[in-house]
Amino acid sequence: MSSDDILQLIRQGESFRLEAKRAETEVPASVWESYSAFCNTNGGVILLGVSEDKKTKELYVSGVEESGKIIQSFWNQINNKQKVSDNLLFNRQVYALSIEDKEVVVIEVPRADRHYKPVFINDNLFAGTYRRNADGDYHCPREEVKAMLRDQADITLDSTIVENVDWQELDKDTIYRFRMRFRNLKPDHIWNTLDDVEFLLKVGALKRSSDAPEVHPTLAGILMFGTEMLITNEYPNYFLDYREIEDGNRYTDRVFSASGDWSGNLFDFYFRIIDRLTSGLKVPFQLRNGLDRIDDTPAHGAVREALANALIHADYHGRRGVVIEKYKDRLTISNPGVLRITMDEALEGGISDPRNASIFKMFVLVNVGERIGSGLQNLRYVWEQMGLEVPVLRESFSPDRMRLDVVLWNGDNAGREGVNILEATPPVTPPVTPPVTPPVTPPVESVLTELEERFLALLSAEATLSRTQMAERLEMGLDTVKEYLRKLREKGYIERIGGNRRTGRWVVKK
Repeated sequence: MSSDDILQLIRQGESFRLEAKRAETEVPASVWESYSAFCNTNGGVILLGVSEDKKTKELYVSGVEESGKIIQSFWNQINNKQKVSDNLLFNRQVYALSIEDKEVVVIEVPRADRHYKPVFINDNLFAGTYRRNADGDYHCPREEVKAMLRDQADITLDSTIVENVDWQELDKDTIYRFRMRFRNLKPDHIWNTLDDVEFLLKVGALKRSSDAPEVHPTLAGILMFGTEMLITNEYPNYFLDYREIEDGNRYTDRVFSASGDWSGNLFDFYFRIIDRLTSGLKVPFQLRNGLDRIDDTPAHGAVREALANALIHADYHGRRGVVIEKYKDRLTISNPGVLRITMDEALEGGISDPRNASIFKMFVLVNVGERIGSGLQNLRYVWEQMGLEVPVLRESFSPDRMRLDVVLWNGDNAGREGVNILEATPPVTPPVTPPVTPPVTPPVESVLTELEERFLALLSAEATLSRTQMAERLEMGLDTVKEYLRKLREKGYIERIGGNRRTGRWVVKK
């Protein structure tokens, strides 16, 4: 970076990507917290010899006395494993510049590759791991550190065998639907002759125990073919939620994994909502071979890919679940977990690093998610070609989360003609995959928040929980638990049967 670049950063002030330190004669101890934070977030620049005015909060160049000595001290410390877990810097990323006739030391910190995360300090993994947000450096809670540790492995966690679960606990109807779709797409494939066990072994849903002939599901098999109860035994925070929302935040349609009237697994979720998600997308009149109308468009394919991306890249140990919200003019797709590659690599496309490689494989076998690695790039390209605002991918931390915002309408308040990807008439929701009973839709006059849904899911699974146990499971204070229970009672979603703690239980009203 040039002196002009640095001066421009100083004028803008401290930010998500900039940290300033006074550092007149030595390397400040707080540098290492910022180094850890930038490595574990999105990288950034640390400036030594730049101070903050206490009154105006503006930055100014205060300078360092001997930049060479400070730089040498910095290298000595960063190469000490007792001080910093990993040195990710090259010589060219630490240098001195003359700005306003004073010397400033510039440290350009990159975002760490997932194999090196978490970068921590003082030889203490949990006490020495930091990240960055709008307010500066913050100490990472244990769940964020554990998420980074999970992402280090080259063999993804979803291939892990779960030996305490029998394969026959998987949902037989989902297995049947998966095999039927596979057979229809690939009628001559040799796997169609296999029985269920051998077929599921081939696709990665089952594995044989290392010391016995028995087969058991993998985590991917449980997520794709399990029931909601089976899945939440392994992933307590697991939750899938699709919402169609009209003006005033009223739900007009809802599919969520804890409703109890369908399996709640990933495969069924995708096919239950994909037609809902793409219904209303404009289909220009085109004929295939001059006879059959083409009912699919690049926009349909791009939206399907975006949904598949969220399910394949989600960290199912993370909080708040996968949430898809469809409005009249936009849709949002969000999932727990942050990028395993840089944002620039994600936007450029061509790099595939799925968090759940076995789930990715299973979806690809039934022609879902074929473009993982290029799905975001394709979505942005299609939207640009249609003259719509380019979709935006956002990464946030604590809790780790990805969110994709897709605009469906580029109109304006002046009444000029805009571009609308939706038909003018309300879309008709097409038939969906069984089960026979329709999904339960909560009363629209009393819309639930995401956290209230987690309360209901928890109480549906464990009706005898005490308030203290709820507070522990949901990681919140006891007073907050009491307040949410009061709200859910007032909305008519729950009631308490039996007064005392031993015999009492919660009833969730469907």
